[in-house]
Amino acid sequence: ILVQLRYLAVGGYLKSIPQSIADLRKLKTLIVKGLSGKITLPNTIWRITSLRHLHVSVHVAFDSDAEELGDCSILENLISFSCPSLSCGEDAERIIKRIPNLCKLSCIFYESPDSSTNCNQFPRLKCLTHLESLKIFYYGSPLNNGEFILPLNLKKLTLSNFRLPWSHISTIGRLPNLEVLKLLSGAFVGKLWKVEEEFQNLKFLSLDNLNIAQWNASCDDFPKLERLILQNCKDLEEIPEDFGNIPTLGMIEVHWCGRSAEESAKKIEEEYGDIEVLIRSSNLRS
Repeated sequence: ILVQLRYLAVGGYLKSIPQSIADLRKLKTLIVKGLSGKITLPNTIWRITSLRHLHVSVHVAFDSDAEELGDCSILENLISFSCPSLSCGEDAERIIKRIPNLCKLSCIFYESPDSSTNCNQFPRLKCLTHLESLKIFYYGSPLNNGEFILPLNLKKLTLSNFRLPWSHISTIGRLPNLEVLKLLSGAFVGKLWKVEEEFQNLKFLSLDNLNIAQWNASCDDFPKLERLILQNCKDLEEIPEDFGNIPTLGMIEVHWCGRSAEESAKKIEEEYGDIEVLIRSSNLRS
C-alpha cells in the first residue's frame, strides 16, 4: 500500500533517510523535519522521478556522488527544494543540473575544504531557467570572484553572509524580473552603497543587519519600489530623501536602526504625505 504514497512527512531525531525511500515511486511531496541538524539523503532519492516538492530541515546533504546513477538520475518534476547544503563550485553545479525545472530553491552554500578544486566560486545557476525564488545562506570565506551567476527569470532573492563589497551587487541590479530583494546578515559589507544599476522592477527591498552607513541612491534607481524595510542597520545615517519621489512607494519601515535613520524616514513622511512610515526603536537606547 505504501508504494502508492503521494505525500510523506516525517520528523524526529533523524540523521539519514533509508535507501528504500526509492520504493515510493509515486511520491510527489517529501517533508523531513529533523531535530538533530544535518540529515543525509541517499543517492536513491534521484530515482523518485515523480517528486515535486522536497523539504528538509535544518539542512540536507547527499550520501554519495550522484554520478553513480548515470545521466538518467534527473528529477525533472521537482519544482521546490529546501534546504540542501552544497559545496561551492563544481559539486553544487553537478547537483543543480539534476534539478533543471526548479521554481523555488532555499539552500546553504559552503566553502569546500578541498583547496585543490575550484571550490570558492559562486555556482553557475543560469541553467535553472524556471527558477523564480532563491534563498542562499553562505558559509565560508568571501568568494574568489564575487560574481553572482543567476537565472534571468528570478523574481525573489534572499542573500545572507556573502560579505562582498557593494560593488558586486550590480549583477543583481541587472536582473530584469526581480521584484523582491532581501539582504540579510552581512550579505554585503561596506559603509557606502553607491547604487549604479537600476533595479527596474523591484517592489520590495529589505536590508537587515548590515553595516552600511551611507546610501547614495535616487528615485530613478528604484522606480517601482513599493515597500522598504530597514532593520538592525544601526550605522545607517539616512534614507535617500529622493525616495519620496518614487510614485509607487507606500511604506517605509525602520526597525532598531539609528536615530538619524529614523529621523530621515520621518522627514520623508512629512514632506511626502502618501508614504506611511513605521518605526520601532530599542527600549535600551538612550
